[in-house]
Amino acid sequence: MDNQHENHILDNVLLLLDIFVIIQVEENPVIGIVLLGLLKTVTRDRLIRILFILLIITLSEVL
Repeated sequence: MDNQHENHILDNVLLLLDIFVIIQVEENPVIGIVLLGLLKTVTRDRLIRILFILLIITLSEVL
């Protein structure tokens, strides 16, 4: 039961991060949508996806 609860929490975090990335890419939100789609198809592990999304957010703030 605990594992199912953790998966639900990670899914919610991923959803919020996905929305944040789409909003973050202000010039062309299609790029954010495509990038998130690629991440979703390439990585199956939720934690790795969260780390990649956080990396994207950090790089978009720096650059």
